[in-house]
Amino acid sequence: MAIDLKKLAQERKFGEIEKAVYDDRSLIGDLVGLLSEKDGEIRSGVLTLLSRVGFDYPNDTRPHLATLISLLDDEDMFITIDAANAVGNLGFSFKESASSAAPKLKALLEHEQSLVRQEAAYALGNIGFSFTALVKDTIPRLIRMLEEGDDDEREAAAHALGKIGITSPELIRGILPKLVEVLEFSREATCGGVLFALGAIGLHYPQEVADLVPRLIEYLDSGHPNAVKNAVAALGNIGSANPEIVKQAAPKIRTLLNSTDVDVQMNAKVALGRLGEQTDW
Repeated sequence: MAIDLKKLAQERKFGEIEKAVYDDRSLIGDLVGLLSEKDGEIRSGVLTLLSRVGFDYPNDTRPHLATLISLLDDEDMFITIDAANAVGNLGFSFKESASSAAPKLKALLEHEQSLVRQEAAYALGNIGFSFTALVKDTIPRLIRMLEEGDDDEREAAAHALGKIGITSPELIRGILPKLVEVLEFSREATCGGVLFALGAIGLHYPQEVADLVPRLIEYLDSGHPNAVKNAVAALGNIGSANPEIVKQAAPKIRTLLNSTDVDVQMNAKVALGRLGEQTDW
């Protein structure tokens, strides 16, 4: 029996749609077709599903990336946000798509709405991780977001800078003092990007962030998943370059293997591996 994706979408049964598409990825084209619907909730739900499916199966969504990129110009701000999220999750895998999306995303950094600027920054960071040259010219704008943006914009900008810095550390090495300054007044809910960026610098220049390790360890006790998972990731990155600098963090990281947050668990496992410790799960 054929699955009527449109009917399921109209009934808001996105969970059933997701299962159907994962079971049969030939339905991705039909799912993309629903983006022509006038109902904004349907379009938003479809973009969210495409973002997840495409992250797991990028080659299956690749033929449809041009459609997703075109929605970065949509008149509905929330569709633009969802499209930026999807493009950031999918387009970074392929240079031709990243090249098409990057100029549009750069323009969105100047959008009047902060939510749009944030999602554009995250997407550009993902592209920069794979194709640094395409986003190198956005670094001054992202730094300005660190200086002038609200908490959520600083989070997005710092995370983007960290993604770029993982593969091109020389581009963000000089902003270390700025990151430390921002960390001083960032809430735990919105400090994850800064912690991630500090880890990106520490991956390549561990001695430059050695004095910050005790501060990073403090975040392991914060109880806030965003802060904890990014602090663990940062310590793991620093430790992969110089385990001695972060060895005092190992006992606390080990306890996080029992965290109820899957991301925290996974980051703890990866960090311990980078510190040379074996984990049993």
